[in-house]
Amino acid sequence: MVKQIRTRLCVVFSAVILSGCSSLSQHSYSTVGGSPWQGNSQEVWDSLQQTSSAQLSRQAAGANDPIKAGWIQLALISKRDSRNTNQLVNDILAWRAQYPSHPGNSLLPDNATLTSLLTQTKPAQVAILLPERGTLSSAGLAVRTGIMNSYYASGIKQNVKFYDTTSGTSMNDLYQQAITDGANAVIGPLVKADVQSLASNGNFSVQTLALNYTSPTFGSLPTNFYEFGLLPEDDVAQMAARARREGGSHAIVIAPQNAYGQRMMAAFSNQWQANGGSIQDTYIYTSQMDFNAGIAHLLKVDPDADKRLSQSGANRNTLSQQRRQDFDVIILFGNSQDAHVIVPLLRYYYANNVPIFASSSVVSGNAASDMDLNGVTVCDIPFSMQANRSADGSLPSDKLTAVGQDAYTISQNLPRMQALPHFPLYGATGALYLSSDHQIHRRIPCTTIQNGAL
Repeated sequence: MVKQIRTRLCVVFSAVILSGCSSLSQHSYSTVGGSPWQGNSQEVWDSLQQTSSAQLSRQAAGANDPIKAGWIQLALISKRDSRNTNQLVNDILAWRAQYPSHPGNSLLPDNATLTSLLTQTKPAQVAILLPERGTLSSAGLAVRTGIMNSYYASGIKQNVKFYDTTSGTSMNDLYQQAITDGANAVIGPLVKADVQSLASNGNFSVQTLALNYTSPTFGSLPTNFYEFGLLPEDDVAQMAARARREGGSHAIVIAPQNAYGQRMMAAFSNQWQANGGSIQDTYIYTSQMDFNAGIAHLLKVDPDADKRLSQSGANRNTLSQQRRQDFDVIILFGNSQDAHVIVPLLRYYYANNVPIFASSSVVSGNAASDMDLNGVTVCDIPFSMQANRSADGSLPSDKLTAVGQDAYTISQNLPRMQALPHFPLYGATGALYLSSDHQIHRRIPCTTIQNGAL
């Protein structure tokens, strides 16, 4: 089971080469200037991909070494041309002509493969399978809104036809109806059970992008069948990688006592330990618990002894020595209401100098309230860094709109993502990579809350 989870969580952040994720912790977002430019091409590229265009441009101005200059120029091309395949291909070909012996060429296909992308035609008709009735109709509508936003913005002339997955027709029959109607690309379905049912068919004549994931035990996905969505595990993998890059190795994990908390705990534990970290302790809570006593116990502080020492005149440095010293990072999952109690208590009991990484669900979006969370680092999709996620992990409509936006863009760019797996598609839900197992994974930004805002 651990192997299955890890396969899904290596997330292609480090290469789209699913051979392991340990390299994620070996370099930082912005220290490329000190990297061995002639060294491991994948590690250099990973760091460059996680460096902003503004930083890269500044580095380019002073890049006299041709190897360094070539790397930076290739990274700038990757970011600038992410959503324009023809421009991306032409700029890569021009870059290769300028740097024919550069180590970055190892990340590129041959020129014939690149040139073939220039003649790729877009699907003439796209079928979209979404729920239109019942309790999931609002989710379907949010995804539909995102898809149509991207469609209109693209300027591509296509037929777009919607099919209701709550009509009572089986997934296989609905899919075959879409193909019969002329679809040469399919987006959906959205509901996990529907994705599982459709994937079991195993026969897909056109590229099909499901908006959820089959179970880890499903096995290899069929030809022409791909999966995309907002897996919370992708966010967890990013949190773990960022915490390791910033020097964390001994973690305390805090999570709610529910299915969502268990899922996040398992994902973090697998990713963290695969990257060489250890978990020193866990605190599983419910909203009805006495957080004051629970956090004090977690940090091994006796509140009564602490009060006596404080009354005797002990300064805060002396008082802070009471708490346990065997951890260097705190990972927090849960909702905003609980986080606004837990974070101040962690600081009150002398963990104020320990980095805290939290799920995006801790953010309420109210700056005055979120001042309590200043200094907490949150990893979330670019589209809505302030959006909240409920304690059970369900997604608000704006995030599903972002899924729809990216789903349409992915459906138009799958050949490019296959041919250039090291060049992410920058979308509303993050930097998108197509893995060798037909899953789209995301690299998302991590931001530290300041003045109550991300």
